[in-house]
Amino acid sequence: MSTNTKLRKKDEIRGYLLTDVASCTFTFSDGLKSRVIPSPENEVVLVKLIPRISKSKRFEDSVLSNYSSAQNMNELARLCNYDCLKTFTRHFKKCFGETPYQWMLDRKMEEIRSLVLNSDISITEISGMYGFKSVSHLVNVYSKRFGISPHKNRLWNAT
Repeated sequence: MSTNTKLRKKDEIRGYLLTDVASCTFTFSDGLKSRVIPSPENEVVLVKLIPRISKSKRFEDSVLSNYSSAQNMNELARLCNYDCLKTFTRHFKKCFGETPYQWMLDRKMEEIRSLVLNSDISITEISGMYGFKSVSHLVNVYSKRFGISPHKNRLWNAT
């Protein structure tokens, strides 16, 4: 660390150093308050506030980081450290506003659409990659969601 960097850090710390403070009250966004009172000997009190990540933010981060490696809801729940699918589903609906199945299907269909429009991978291969029971199952779901079959969508996009 250079001398200039050390001096800047020292100046930043001094910017937060208060003298002759009888007490200090912190009010947090959740309404909780915390009061800091220095000792009678007027010692310096250093307070470092570390933001706490909310449970819903941790849950959301866990889902987003594990989604791509999960084949289904049960596996996603397990990867997010939930043994009970019902509990996982309840937390999921509260956080994302829809069921894990619908959310995963939405993500999967957007990825499939991207592959259909931006690659030359066959619809049969895409169907297998995403675990559809058959090509016709993928074609039906795709057509219902986007209003056009994957093959027609690919041809339309190519022109």
